[in-house]
Amino acid sequence: MAKPTGLAHLSLAVTDAEATATRFAELFGATVRSRESLADRALHVIFLDLAGVPIELVQPFDPHDESNPVSRFLKRRGPGLHHIALAVPDAAAALAHAKGAGAELVDETPRPGAHGTRVGFLQPRSTGGALIEFVEGE
Repeated sequence: MAKPTGLAHLSLAVTDAEATATRFAELFGATVRSRESLADRALHVIFLDLAGVPIELVQPFDPHDESNPVSRFLKRRGPGLHHIALAVPDAAAALAHAKGAGAELVDETPRPGAHGTRVGFLQPRSTGGALIEFVEGE
């Protein structure tokens, strides 16, 4: 079994990552850990540290791009919790275990993630409505 070792991060889909980071700093004392643009997914990503909990802010390059899953999420649901990311030692093994246990996968194999990680997602309909990400290497 590819058991998670901890929480990698909580991810929020937002329309303005910089403004949200500033607001979280004002409200909660959050600090920016990193900023990154993921060109292959057309996302701006800011990682915050909030009381020891990593928070990922994801903002699509183009909020009207229907091919971008985060743009579609924002259009349907508005800003908010996008996914829960679980740290795993081996993303491929975690995906294979989940598939073997009957979960529907978004990713059959891990793909590159932020900070040089390998990631893979499970379909929310397989996990009680939550989009779950496995993160290897964080």
